[in-house]
Amino acid sequence: MALARLRAARRARRRRDRQPLHARRSERGRPRSAGAGAHRVTVDEGRSPAVHWGRVAVGAVLAVVVGAGVVGLIGRAAGFGELEEAFRGSDPTWLLVCAGGQLVVFAGIGAAFRGAVQFEGGPDLGRLLALRVMVTAFGFSQLIAAAGAASLALSYWALRRIGFSRQESAVRMIGFQTTVYLVFGLVGLAAAAVTLVTGVAHLGMVVPWLVVVPACVVAARWFTDPVRVGRWVAAGGGRLRQGLAIGVGAAAWTRRALANRAGRATARGAILYWVGDIVSLWGGLRAAGADPELAALVLAYATGYLASALPVPFIATGGVDAAMTFGLSAVGVPLETALLGVVAHRLFAFWLPLVPALVLAAGLRRTAHALDRAAATDR
Repeated sequence: MALARLRAARRARRRRDRQPLHARRSERGRPRSAGAGAHRVTVDEGRSPAVHWGRVAVGAVLAVVVGAGVVGLIGRAAGFGELEEAFRGSDPTWLLVCAGGQLVVFAGIGAAFRGAVQFEGGPDLGRLLALRVMVTAFGFSQLIAAAGAASLALSYWALRRIGFSRQESAVRMIGFQTTVYLVFGLVGLAAAAVTLVTGVAHLGMVVPWLVVVPACVVAARWFTDPVRVGRWVAAGGGRLRQGLAIGVGAAAWTRRALANRAGRATARGAILYWVGDIVSLWGGLRAAGADPELAALVLAYATGYLASALPVPFIATGGVDAAMTFGLSAVGVPLETALLGVVAHRLFAFWLPLVPALVLAAGLRRTAHALDRAAATDR
């Protein structure tokens, strides 16, 4: 009897997940408040992610220790005398470029998420709410042990809160990330192609971009071809089959978004995101007295940024610092100058944004309430 009830409940959930978004909203009735009942959010709406502040404090201490250790080790390799001389010759007015670049970064990722939600029938979150979700997601990516996965979880939670089904939320979340990193990959590919011609960078930095990115694009086009995509995204099967369906569905979502004028808002936001971060790094390098070629700068940035994929909170920033510094050194920037430029960039790209991210992470109930209102207004 219990097994039969469990199977019936699973079938009911699957039927609901296949319903259109507006039908599910009608079933939900009035959106749940994020106030007193927030700790009893249903499974379908998704519980608000929790912040363990003790772990945050420990992570912050580790971040400072690891960051200082990375700077110390690279500074020793560069020579502390040369590092001090480069610091004395720095021009702090260029740090305003870092600050401006990071404003563009968050404006871009907010616009990208807003476009991803609104594409194909979703509500318009508005600029401020979309930005709030993305800044909070940044904070969660640094505060929770799953690192980058925590940012995905926060985005998924926001989509579920709006009213998307599990399948739709997963596809849209991964499709959003796919679009953002497709732009990143194409930027890295273009920089690698230019540096291959100019000979500024080593082949070891260039060849992976020239091989991996086109291979991924070709594979995605094959899987998402209209003739065969329906077979790949069909429901049913085990977990591996369902995971493949979500992945292909996300790639197909990206393909549809790029082919649609409204859907391209996500790609435009992603372009702003990456351009802003590269400009921030350039500002840090200019403050330290370096001015590398554009293609070399972009290639070193993209190669170093990949280190942020490490699933370690806070400590991952040390990997980014080191990888970007040595990447810049590989394209001709003196090691001590590269280190100062990267530290200046990461101050604005990592440390300062943690302040609003922590504040917003502590106020997730207000964010949940705002998402409920956005979903209700769109009905």
